Amino acid sequence: MSSTTSTQTSPLLTATDHPLPLSADVANADPPNDKTVEDCRSWFMLHRVWGQLSAEALQAIAQSLYCFRVEPQTLIYQEGHPSTGLYLLKWGTVEISRRSAIGKSLIRYRHAGELFGYVSLMANPENSRHQTQAIALTASEIWFLPQAQFRQLMQQYAEIEHLFNALLAQDLNAFSARIAQEQRRIQGLQSYIQAVPIGKTILGNSKASQKLAEQIDRAAATLKPVVFQAQAGTGKTFLAGLIHARSALADQPFAELDCAKLPRLQDGRLNTDIVFGRIGGQPGILELLERGTLLLSNVQVLSEGVGEASAWENRTCLIHYCKTGTLLPNHGVGEANGLTTEPPKPVQSWVRLILSAPNKLEWPEVDTISIKLFSLSQRKADIPAFARYFLAELCRDQNRPLLSLDQSDLRRLISYDYPGNLTELAEILHRAVIMTPPGQTVIPEQALWSVQSAKNAFRVDLLTHVPWLRRVLLSRWYPEAIWMGMMAFFVPVTIAGFLGPQTRDSSVTLNLFWAWWWPGYLFLFVFVGRLWCAICPFMITAEWLRRLSLWLLPRQQLPWNTPWLNRWGAWILFGGFVAIYLWEQLWDLPHHAYLSAWLLLAITAGAVIFSLMYERRLWCRYLCPIGGMNGMFAKLAMVEVRSSQQVCGSQCNTFGCYKGSDVTPVRFADALPNEGQSTGGCPLYSHPAQLQDNRDCMLCMTCLKACPNRSVQFNLRFPTADLLDHHQGFGAEVALLLLLLGGVFMHHAPRILGGLGFYDIAIDADHLLTSTPIVLALLSIPAVLTYLTHAIARFLDPQQPTYLTVIYAYLPFTLATNLAHYVPAAVTEAGKILPVLARTLGFSGVGLPTLTWSADVAAFLQGVTLLSAFVFSIYPLLRITQRPFLSNLPHLLLMGGLTVTSFWLII
Repeated sequence: MSSTTSTQTSPLLTATDHPLPLSADVANADPPNDKTVEDCRSWFMLHRVWGQLSAEALQAIAQSLYCFRVEPQTLIYQEGHPSTGLYLLKWGTVEISRRSAIGKSLIRYRHAGELFGYVSLMANPENSRHQTQAIALTASEIWFLPQAQFRQLMQQYAEIEHLFNALLAQDLNAFSARIAQEQRRIQGLQSYIQAVPIGKTILGNSKASQKLAEQIDRAAATLKPVVFQAQAGTGKTFLAGLIHARSALADQPFAELDCAKLPRLQDGRLNTDIVFGRIGGQPGILELLERGTLLLSNVQVLSEGVGEASAWENRTCLIHYCKTGTLLPNHGVGEANGLTTEPPKPVQSWVRLILSAPNKLEWPEVDTISIKLFSLSQRKADIPAFARYFLAELCRDQNRPLLSLDQSDLRRLISYDYPGNLTELAEILHRAVIMTPPGQTVIPEQALWSVQSAKNAFRVDLLTHVPWLRRVLLSRWYPEAIWMGMMAFFVPVTIAGFLGPQTRDSSVTLNLFWAWWWPGYLFLFVFVGRLWCAICPFMITAEWLRRLSLWLLPRQQLPWNTPWLNRWGAWILFGGFVAIYLWEQLWDLPHHAYLSAWLLLAITAGAVIFSLMYERRLWCRYLCPIGGMNGMFAKLAMVEVRSSQQVCGSQCNTFGCYKGSDVTPVRFADALPNEGQSTGGCPLYSHPAQLQDNRDCMLCMTCLKACPNRSVQFNLRFPTADLLDHHQGFGAEVALLLLLLGGVFMHHAPRILGGLGFYDIAIDADHLLTSTPIVLALLSIPAVLTYLTHAIARFLDPQQPTYLTVIYAYLPFTLATNLAHYVPAAVTEAGKILPVLARTLGFSGVGLPTLTWSADVAAFLQGVTLLSAFVFSIYPLLRITQRPFLSNLPHLLLMGGLTVTSFWLII
């Protein structure tokens, strides 16, 4: 508010003599002098009301007045303050108003020559206080008559008393009429008035929220209409109230009307009398408000629905009001019945409109301020701040100590999509506060049971439900402490393959590799996925040698040629596995220890060479045959490492889990000591939030160690979950799947050839030219059978998915048949490890304990494995194809045939 200005300082009046508001303090008013008294008397004589007084009375009044000037929006006196005198407006405009239940209520305007501020002075002479407030709307010049002089003049001149009594009677009548009108106004607006944000407000910290704050401030600085593009629950009422509270209309009412709730007439048209009013009927909300801010939610409804002419008229009325500030009420009942009536008279209103619609409003005729309110799912970075704000409000309302959210709670809240936006978030937290037992300071995750991301359906985060597991995986002992033990086995076992006995019953290399590792790890794929790659001795050797080489010869290693590797890497891996199969079958690796040791050494050499040349673990991700098999079978695992895309995108700015970081990031308040570690980043260059399946995750937990926001989850899930929804396969991996299934046929080549009558054909390295084509043909059997079967299925049902999609339904069967092949070795040989170790070291091994079962037990386990594979392949097939049971009959018949064939071959 501006301060009062005057032409000179008066020695006659002080602020103590006249304790008015400082904005209109008459202590600096012009004192009466001969010139001002004469000018004042002349002015009075020409006035229609004051000119009725005698010259003597006018002279007395003129000699008692003090003149001061005020700037626009100056508060002259305030409601409830003592009345110290009366005011006469020489020129300008003054607004007289009072507070009501819905905000500031206009009483009337005062113009040149009119009195104000005297009603309370005359109504209650003993203890007079202003019942209204006066604000100068324009630059004005005011004469002030102090209370003492006023009383003296009333006693000396009866005519002055009569004039003031007449004016008082008129004003009291007008005041009473206005009070009655105000009561009707309050009653009409009561259901539409909204609370205005007071004190500290929250908009969020995201870029979208910062832009929104700027738009709110810009909208509050003007009285132009505002258009919100806002979905339900995005906080449009709160933001409209915030604009109102920061605008020049802050002391006026703020109301909201949802146009979607307007009643309809019998012909289906909207009844807009509530908005615009009707001639001869009740005034509309725009007329009742008089001044203030009105939020029209779902304003698009006014331009939709039955009756194009009516919808166009509604739109026209709103546009007319926005452009002119005048309101055209709806026609009266007479015209509605076809009778001619006068056109509606415009009604002046000073209500600022804020219009809201779910979609963008196109109103080129009106100069508006457009603001788009983003949904909560588009403002994930703001969810923690909003959640804490709502929690503080809810706890205060329920008179309980402030509750907090831990990182698991925040991850749940941020991962959810919120169809109901901020309204739904508030409801979720309200329910969570109620469900939190007294005495707890942190909301338990179970209280947020309804907040579930679609990607976390049917998943349990083991890190949350098994707290000690997080501490183990975060420790420096995992996985590198296991490396020492692994290498303590790998190095001597490999050396024993070269230097020790070469037979199956005397070589610890053959026993561990073929009777322990193969069946054991094939069995564990379903439970731990690609965990082997985190503790693989091939990788450990390569990693240690790389660290040593970088210490001796610091250098920048080569980056990956990712596009080329994505296209050809898996085919190179496939070729490597073909070579291993040929080597295994033609040179009989399972019964030659030194050849098995060479195989281990060859894979290790590949890991070492590429680790010395390229950064991180290129060999493990793209080229290792064992890694390729592990990544494919890991899709069947019942565990996964993932992170919330919403948390990573909104809360993380370092991406240390992917890029690596030498600096420990800022951690959350309740973080464990070793959360948010500096790491080298994911060895496979994978980001847990971007993982679509388990293929490129080896459970090393580097991401868990690096994450400062506890976004990483170690989930227990349904087996084969990676295959069931939107799985993306590719040719090289499909070829590897079929190759591994063909490996079962290769391993039992003699029985197949014998069944075909070729008993004398030898398959070994001595007959390389004839054996190689036979082995390759046996490896190709599943590819031929599945391709032909799918061609038949597509012929019967053209809506079947592509071959590269459907073939993954055979992945559980591929794993099971390979496991069934190795079951006899695990059952009959693995338990002889102690005697075998003794014989490797040159002892007899006689008398050492063994734990083995008969061949019948092995056959039983093989049968259970094969039948389980068939049963558990049906559901993935139906989910992958999304086709009826009969449409999948060709594939089901093939699976059944392969199961029977596997029984014949393996058992």
